[in-house]
Amino acid sequence: MMGKRFVFSVVVTYGKRFHLLKQVVDACINEGIEKIIVVDNDSENREELENLEKVLEGKLKGIYLNENTGSASGFKIGLEEACKDEKCQFILLLDDDNIPCSGSIRKALSIWNYCKETNDILALSFFRQADLHHLRAVKLGLRIKLHTNPFPWFNLKEMIAKRKMLNKYPIEALKKMKTVCPIIKVEMATYGGLFFHKTLIKKIGFPNPNFFIYYDDLDFTYRITEIGGAIFLCSELKIEDLDWPEWRTQNFNSTHYSFRENANELAIYYRARNRIFFEKKIIHNDFMSLLNLVSYLVYYFIVLSLSSITKVNLKLYKRRIKLLWKAVWDGYREKMGRASFEGHEL
Repeated sequence: MMGKRFVFSVVVTYGKRFHLLKQVVDACINEGIEKIIVVDNDSENREELENLEKVLEGKLKGIYLNENTGSASGFKIGLEEACKDEKCQFILLLDDDNIPCSGSIRKALSIWNYCKETNDILALSFFRQADLHHLRAVKLGLRIKLHTNPFPWFNLKEMIAKRKMLNKYPIEALKKMKTVCPIIKVEMATYGGLFFHKTLIKKIGFPNPNFFIYYDDLDFTYRITEIGGAIFLCSELKIEDLDWPEWRTQNFNSTHYSFRENANELAIYYRARNRIFFEKKIIHNDFMSLLNLVSYLVYYFIVLSLSSITKVNLKLYKRRIKLLWKAVWDGYREKMGRASFEGHEL
């Protein structure tokens, strides 16, 4: 008979989100998770978390940082804490608004054991029910993957076929469809809902804190694929994202987000810079890497910027162009870590 396998959870929190974090902690305890490690990225709820840690002595471990070090550093610190505990065997990474659904940990252990027969370097990705990419993957069999060059003119045939399929199945239709791929292999995943044996860290290392925020989770998980491992998105391992509706209303992924007056300049800079750095890293051909950069510049500085110039005032337009240029150039030169822009720390 198989003995008990201990699962630890690593959660990173920030801001004023204790009302969400408390629900995540409660769900983890209900799922039988042995220990929950919460990295407090200089949140406004330290006192509440400290009190909860006292109540859940031995079950909850808080690590309190004096500044927001970003998601990459936060998860790295939490993973280091988990890995040094001899009791820890499996790790589940969660955002501070991710609730694992009832029975998911028991299922995860069973699925992991099954998948290990095909590849001993592996991780499982929980199905985030609000994530459109996840819906498309399990309902239509569209894998979440990377291209050596993501711009459409290099993948025109695939892009047209994919667009036809997506137009045919809007999100409401997808939700009603039968799941065709309950377990589908993907090339990358987010932190939230990533489940793996702690020995995986010895093979791929910790998240790279130089990303600060954005693309650090893709860099971390793509290392699994890069060394011949596998990531399986499992529709039976469900996560509820408590804060997803609010996040989506920001239209963060809109192509014109970079030129909106209320856009977060931190997000604009780090997403652009880290994307360039990450894609340059995975494209081993220097010519293709340069072509990728040129493609990015053409899209952002000609197509997108010219279509946006009438939507914002000229002063803001110039500032955003300057910000994007700095981001792209820093990424290509591999100038990572925390950055500053016109006297404001980013």
